[in-house]
Amino acid sequence: MGRTVDQEVHAAFVEFRAKEDDKCLSVQCIYCQQIRAKNTSRQKQHLLECPGLRGHTNPQPQSQSAQAAPNGITAANGYTPTPNGAAATAPGPGPGPGALATPNGPMMSNGVNPHATPMQTPLQNMQGRASLPTTGPAGTATTASAAQQAPRATPKSKPKTSTSNLPAPPLDDVHAAFVEFRAKEEDKCLSVQCIYCQQVRAKNTSRQRQHLLECPTYLSVMKDSIPANNLLHTFPEGDVARSLQIPAPTLELDFRMSIKMNPKVSVGESIWGQRDWVTFVGGQWAGRWGKGIVLPGGQDSQVVTKESSTSLRASYMLQTADDPPAYIVVKTNGWLTGAKDILDKVNDPGMADGINPNTYKYRINLYMETGDERYAFLNTLMWIGSGCRRGHEVIFDAFRVN
Repeated sequence: MGRTVDQEVHAAFVEFRAKEDDKCLSVQCIYCQQIRAKNTSRQKQHLLECPGLRGHTNPQPQSQSAQAAPNGITAANGYTPTPNGAAATAPGPGPGPGALATPNGPMMSNGVNPHATPMQTPLQNMQGRASLPTTGPAGTATTASAAQQAPRATPKSKPKTSTSNLPAPPLDDVHAAFVEFRAKEEDKCLSVQCIYCQQVRAKNTSRQRQHLLECPTYLSVMKDSIPANNLLHTFPEGDVARSLQIPAPTLELDFRMSIKMNPKVSVGESIWGQRDWVTFVGGQWAGRWGKGIVLPGGQDSQVVTKESSTSLRASYMLQTADDPPAYIVVKTNGWLTGAKDILDKVNDPGMADGINPNTYKYRINLYMETGDERYAFLNTLMWIGSGCRRGHEVIFDAFRVN
């Protein structure tokens, strides 16, 4: 039985894997050494256009009355019925202009030798490969030429070492940096294009990540996107601290608190300024994870500078509305700052209500501590508070730092 057309096409190409981690095979034409993705339809089309096969005319088809082979089978497909038999090895003139002789037998009109041994390595790895003869009798291949065509193992490529100081991009960033597409409708494998340098390559996550670490445009964009590199003074070029992309925290409103205060008690002048002592009457709070009251007895130790800015350091206790309730200790520190004339009015309980909170800054840091397992998650959180004064009351929103 003769080979099918697909088998003949496959015999004209060398299969190999360009990279060890490639999922798709590549093929190389044994006549023009062109490399392409493995695809039978496209390989057939290539053979029809292969530069290495140009100049060879198609053989005239044999008539149906052609001489039958000794086994009684005629060459219905237009080729000799016994390609490797006596007819192929008999002395005489070489193949006609429509056939190309090879060490393993005559070549078909489409440039494919259906009787050659399939090769499994790329031609560039076959050192000393014998050139294809164009004249002379067929079937004269020697043992030496057969040995020269023995398969050789494809060398493994060494992974490239990145010269960038940037950390390997996360998977989401890798996918976002490439556009997927299918080069041909019949292609089984997807291709990707880098949105930074427009380079096209086969889809492979590991190699795409490695490409980003070597892509000059991507590296430039990443360095410019690092906030620390936009400061007035930056780290030297090449320093790892200059190239690190560090996560930026975000703020999320977590709860609001209202605290009523007793009139302040003046302690007197200190080396830092006027020290005042303020105790809390109580208050209430409500937020995303609970609600409750502020127990009486908290206090705020304040220092007022000569510019009327006030240092705030307070401690108080929250009680949740649970049954049984949980108790949470709160510690805050911060500053009340702004223009001196505005702050003088804010520090006066009789005038504080008429001052727009946007004209001064009431900013505090908050920390919490509790031994109740229901609220143990609060022990490791941080909050930034923004508030205002209304008479003898302080109201502020606390934003969780994520």
